[in-house]
Amino acid sequence: MAAEIFKASPKSNRMCLILLSWQESAQRPLVVAANRDEFFQRPTEAAHFWPDQPDVLAGRDGEYGGSWLGLSRSGRFAAITNLREASGGERSRGELVRDFLSSSTSCDCFFESVEANKAAYRPFNMIAFDGQQLAISHSLQSGWQSLPPGLHCVGNIPFGEHNAKINKALSDFEGRMGKDSAAALLALMQDDTESESSPEPLQRALSCRFVRSDVYGTRSSSALMLDDKHRWDFWEQNFDDKQRASALQHFQLQGSVKR
Repeated sequence: MAAEIFKASPKSNRMCLILLSWQESAQRPLVVAANRDEFFQRPTEAAHFWPDQPDVLAGRDGEYGGSWLGLSRSGRFAAITNLREASGGERSRGELVRDFLSSSTSCDCFFESVEANKAAYRPFNMIAFDGQQLAISHSLQSGWQSLPPGLHCVGNIPFGEHNAKINKALSDFEGRMGKDSAAALLALMQDDTESESSPEPLQRALSCRFVRSDVYGTRSSSALMLDDKHRWDFWEQNFDDKQRASALQHFQLQGSVKR
């Protein structure tokens, strides 16, 4: 039944989750844990330096050429989720991650440039870090905001709203603070405990942090840490259509952006 519902409504069911610790630690000012959920049939490249844009380190969508999460050699970071119940344009939201990572503009300048064309993109929440500012914009509201220090969760509803999945993720993330190793963050993201009870298999599946289905589910888990010398560590684990884990990838970058 869940598979049939996914097939009947392919655009509305994409789910992703991003957890952020911002300026909670002087040694690690930014910590990110994220899951990307997608149909297994959608072509995807694991994180790598892009041959056509060699300063970009990110996974790549084989359908439209954008990304859902990545870094640049200068130390910029961006990630995006969809807004599940919203409608919008036809441009791929992954273009926004690609365009920010390949640019050198501030978050404010980038989001200002996007503002006039927000409706052209498929609905999104977008997080961006330019080396100094961590900011977010979503397509259902004009403007953007800098994130204050603290723990934040970006899901598939407009940023600032809450549901059981987000509340559970934030609670579990807070419980792991001080244990922000790559292994701990990846284990956090690979928890498949249901956060909601429902008679619908689809809703129970989507309420899990790690989503499982025969046609759709969590395709990758990522952990990223920025230290006080602006060095990034980026781990990514990918999953095949049986959700068997790949070998863990690890990248290190020395950003040139000054904080």
